[in-house]
Amino acid sequence: MHRIDTLTAVKDKFGPGKNGFTDGNLRTGRLATWLNSAMWDAIQEEICGVIEKAGIELNKEEHDQLYKAILLLVGGAINEEALLIKNNLSDVEDKDEAVENLGLKPTVDKAKNAVQRDGDTMTGELKI
Repeated sequence: MHRIDTLTAVKDKFGPGKNGFTDGNLRTGRLATWLNSAMWDAIQEEICGVIEKAGIELNKEEHDQLYKAILLLVGGAINEEALLIKNNLSDVEDKDEAVENLGLKPTVDKAKNAVQRDGDTMTGELKI
């Protein structure tokens, strides 16, 4: 892909090296941006490439192919079994295995034997 680079493109419209388009201005004599085949080929191939990578055959009668392709490509990457942020890890089935896999078992073991701030009783000597 590349940005428009014809003689009438607006140089650096979106920042250094980021040319853009103009409708032109009759009062100032500014021409509208000329569109060349390189620009249109780039757009066409970028879009068609996404659609074809999703396994969809191009069809000029359908105008939602890019949308469908994105859903297929991204949707296929989304694991329906993945943990959801909103569940705050409550959807972890085997919490002990998760603790082990995260390397947190020594920390959890120490915490299990810790004296709680309130509501806990203790016998014996407290060493600090």
